[in-house]
Amino acid sequence: IPRPSNAFMIFRSHFCATQIVTSTVERDHRHISRIAGHVWNSMPPADRAPFLARAREVKAQHAFLHPNYKYAP
Repeated sequence: IPRPSNAFMIFRSHFCATQIVTSTVERDHRHISRIAGHVWNSMPPADRAPFLARAREVKAQHAFLHPNYKYAP
């Protein structure tokens, strides 16, 4: 069972899906994650709030669907 996505991973998916990353940027996932990380760290808390809220929703849904789930690396 995969872990629920955290706020940054949800933001990164949105970042890629909305094509904030232009076509001139190398489409390497490590590079995209690095760019998304810089954008995420520069965002004010108000802009991060929707992603944090969505992460809480995803976590609650995951807990409901998998009540006995415990992360074990």
